[in-house]
Order: sequence, then structure tokens, then C-alpha cells
Amino acid sequence: MALTIRMALKVPHIPLLNAQESQTILRREVGTAVQGIVEDIATQARARTPVGVSGILRASIGTKVTLGTDAAHLARGEVFSGAQAPYAEFVEYGRRPGKFPPWGEGSSLRLWVQRVIGDGSRTFIIARAIARRGIRGRFMFTQAMAAVRPSIEPRLRAALDRAARLINGGR
Repeated sequence: MALTIRMALKVPHIPLLNAQESQTILRREVGTAVQGIVEDIATQARARTPVGVSGILRASIGTKVTLGTDAAHLARGEVFSGAQAPYAEFVEYGRRPGKFPPWGEGSSLRLWVQRVIGDGSRTFIIARAIARRGIRGRFMFTQAMAAVRPSIEPRLRAALDRAARLINGGR
């Protein structure tokens, strides 16, 4: 599961002394801002994530920032839950009643039941209850994004201002 932040900002006109060096400065400043933003979202998401028995889901939340190759795509930030918690999507959005969740040997649900109840043989009963009632979503990523959203544009604008000052010789 990944949450990707996409924002379009109009880059102010910056007189370019050396186009390649200017792009490097612009990419570095925006990349640093995006890294801070995704780290804040990840911190908020971790705080809102249920610990469960093992804490694996909370520990699996990570970030990634990719710097772009042109002015239109300076940086891309992602907040995600890693492969060690394949059930993250169900915790985030919940699960409607219906089909049985995976409950066999080696499944996340069986591991959870063994840790909580101490007896994996009851996994079928838990799976049947989930199939009948569903699970409500916790929306930890959605709420984390909502908490950080007001600070995103000002932080990116500040990064662009810093880049403009650096490109113009610190003026």
C-alpha cells in the first residue's frame, strides 16, 4: 500500500546563471522539503496505526523520495507499508462482509490469532466472523495526510524561495 503525494506548484521565474547548477539546487531544495513532508506523514501514520500483537504494521511504515529529471517533476514522495504487512490495506480501509479472508497456515490472520489467543485452531472462527461482519477501517494514512496537508504548500514554497536565493547568489 502506498500513499503518493502529488502537488502541482507553479515554479517562479528564476533567472538561470548556469542551467545545470540551477536545476541541481532546485531539485535538492525541493527534495529536502518533500523528504521532510513524507517523514511527517509517516510519523503521523505510525502514531495512528494500531499496534496489534506484534507491531509489525507500525514498523513497516516507510518513506521514499525520488528526485525527478526535469523541472516539471522535481521530486516524488511516497509513504507506504512494506511487504512484511500485506494486510495494511485492510487495516487502512477496512473490509466489507463477504468472502473469507486468508486464514490458512502461514496467513497473517493465523499468526495474529496464535499470538492473541494462543491457539491457531480458532482462526476459522475469527475468519468466519470477519466474513460475516467485516472490519472497520482505521484510516491511519488518510488521517496522517489530512493532518500534514496544511503545511505542504508553505514548505514547498519556502524550498522554492531558498532555491531562488541560492541560484541568485544568496541575495
